[in-house]
Amino acid sequence: MFGSKWINRIDNFGVWILLFLILLFIFTGYGMTRQVMDPVLAKYIHSQLLPIPLFVFFLIHALKSIYKQFKNWRIFKNERVLNGYIYLLAFIVTGLFFWLYFR
Repeated sequence: MFGSKWINRIDNFGVWILLFLILLFIFTGYGMTRQVMDPVLAKYIHSQLLPIPLFVFFLIHALKSIYKQFKNWRIFKNERVLNGYIYLLAFIVTGLFFWLYFR
């Protein structure tokens, strides 16, 4: 389930988007502190626009890597248990992110 070809395709494309988002995150961080760009616009992009897409693409990328590593280590004998663990981990991390982001 989690190791399907669609997740691989999304991650392969998403890595490039993640790279762009991280570079934009760094650039807007400098824009807020070093006045590389308009500080108000930089703060808006940095704190309002970037966090959620950055989180989504990073979560997909990290969970795919965790899934592959747990599968290589053979921690879980049953693949359904491994998928359940990965989905539970995604749910917990997503809940923590939204709790911290919207409080």
